[in-house]
Amino acid sequence: MPHALHLRNHDYAYPSPARSRLPTAPQPSQTRPKPSMIERLPQEVQHMVFSMLDYQSLIYLSTMNRHFNQTIDPQAMADPIDKAQFVMQAAKDFPQHRPNEKGHEYRPGNFECYICFRVRSPDHFDMYQPLSTHIDVRGQVVRGRPLCKSDREVMLRRFCIDCGVKENLHAPSDCLVTRTGRDLWICNCRKVRSKPECLRCPDCRGDCPLRPRRKA
Repeated sequence: MPHALHLRNHDYAYPSPARSRLPTAPQPSQTRPKPSMIERLPQEVQHMVFSMLDYQSLIYLSTMNRHFNQTIDPQAMADPIDKAQFVMQAAKDFPQHRPNEKGHEYRPGNFECYICFRVRSPDHFDMYQPLSTHIDVRGQVVRGRPLCKSDREVMLRRFCIDCGVKENLHAPSDCLVTRTGRDLWICNCRKVRSKPECLRCPDCRGDCPLRPRRKA
């Protein structure tokens, strides 16, 4: 929907010579844009309309104005299969996510995360991320104890470092190498630090491990 252009007083710069009387510019009216037809619908009807949209459409609509940004949560509303298909297609087909191979300025392309369903820069991904993990009967990642019969192995799709820390797929003392070659480590308070720039966490005072801990 086209938006009306609102001019402000400071958008104009009129000369003010001494002893001159110039006509003043008319003050533009500061009117708020009228709500769209969808915004005027009852909330339950709006949510019914949103439930019929795919992930890409929800993302686009959420950027249209403040109302849709506050009302639409594409992550929560879209179907997981639709989200996975969209980020896979976006990482593969959208020009802004492709690698740059021109001249000496090679830059790897962006990658998709199948946990937050976003396409992110290669600096957000571990080059050696685990391909599988074990979870217990509650669906929690098994760490710090021997495996038991009730645990089961699950295969992992690509995920970003932030999601890996959040879901306990990366743990404190893990050392990571991003797809751009940066060395990272995870401190005891589960913050991702860069090395060798930061070898001691200023928050938890945890030290970077001298020897990378083997991942589970």
